[in-house]
Amino acid sequence: EGLIVSGCTVTNTGVSPSPYVYFCDTVGGFDAGCNITASHNPAEYNGFKLMLSNAHAVFGDEIQRVYQMLKKEDFVSGKGSTQNTDLTGNYTKTLVGLFGAKKPLKIVVDTANGVTGTLYPKILSAMGHEVIGLYTTLDGTFPNHEPDPIVEKNLTALKQKVIETKADIGIAFDGDGDRMSVVTEKGEFVNSDHSLMLLARDALSRNPGRAVVFTVSNSQVLFELIESWGGKPVMCKVGHSYVEHAMTEHNAIVGGEQSGHYFLPEGYFQYDDALATAGRVLKIASESGTTVSKLFHDFPTTFAEPELRPECPDIAKFGVIDRVTAYFSDKFPCNTLDGVRIDFGNGGWAGIRASNTSPRISVTMEAKSETELKRIRDTVLGHLKSYGEIRW
Repeated sequence: EGLIVSGCTVTNTGVSPSPYVYFCDTVGGFDAGCNITASHNPAEYNGFKLMLSNAHAVFGDEIQRVYQMLKKEDFVSGKGSTQNTDLTGNYTKTLVGLFGAKKPLKIVVDTANGVTGTLYPKILSAMGHEVIGLYTTLDGTFPNHEPDPIVEKNLTALKQKVIETKADIGIAFDGDGDRMSVVTEKGEFVNSDHSLMLLARDALSRNPGRAVVFTVSNSQVLFELIESWGGKPVMCKVGHSYVEHAMTEHNAIVGGEQSGHYFLPEGYFQYDDALATAGRVLKIASESGTTVSKLFHDFPTTFAEPELRPECPDIAKFGVIDRVTAYFSDKFPCNTLDGVRIDFGNGGWAGIRASNTSPRISVTMEAKSETELKRIRDTVLGHLKSYGEIRW
């Protein structure tokens, strides 16, 4: 109603995963788009995911301009209209054309009672795979587990189902379908860094010399691996909007985040579509002649702490990060591109930053041994727990 009384012509896509809205915005030639979603966040959250034409994310200074318009109630009046559309057939045809299976796989798909349950399993079946659905009924209270696929504890049922059904692979999606993760045929969780390694190695085999974008929360070993595969590693701030911007700036062939967002513009569009990512992973697995677990076997083993996300009020979190940055910058080499990434030497590091999507801070840590990881954890958490604003 707000858009219509502002004079906009509004096309309603219905209950939709975010990448499907991106697709409609792009192929339909729209000026802008919006999806009402809290993405991977728990049921008590909600929000608006805003985009301009070609699914360009509204972020940074642009979203601050929107905020100022809201504060000033600087709205336009007009007489708009509304209509409905259904481009799911076009979306399905596009993805099946890119990722149709020569050798079908047996896959378990956990949609976490999110919006993807009504669409993604159907499209994966149309690609030629045998699909076993898990938690595909839409329920915004998320009764079985939170819809965040990079939190391993959320995938317990998926792991069990993969083993029970002797499936080739398990795929988990988040609440609005722009994040995904993989479980091997052995029920092993594949972290997002290893998924990005698989996608980067595959894309660079066809596109040597191109850039691969990742964020300050991703693994240090990506630098050496991407260069060894003939690519150019590029680090950027955390957030799918920042990855999208860096990919355009560096003409990248792959982008990825620790949070499970992946960007695969080869033959497709330059936005994060978890179904397209799943299609590419399944195509790689289908054509590899080996098991999914063996696809990841040769990647370096590091020791990482699962992302910690303690609560910190929005009004306080940026000030806390400034103080944390000042403290560690006096003691260690630090990268302050996004929060602070502390270099402890010998490949060990920790990243501390304010969450983009909730009143929390994000803490990630990695090292080459469990002993070194424990030393980093003790150092970082020992300091962070001195802040009264942070609630663990």
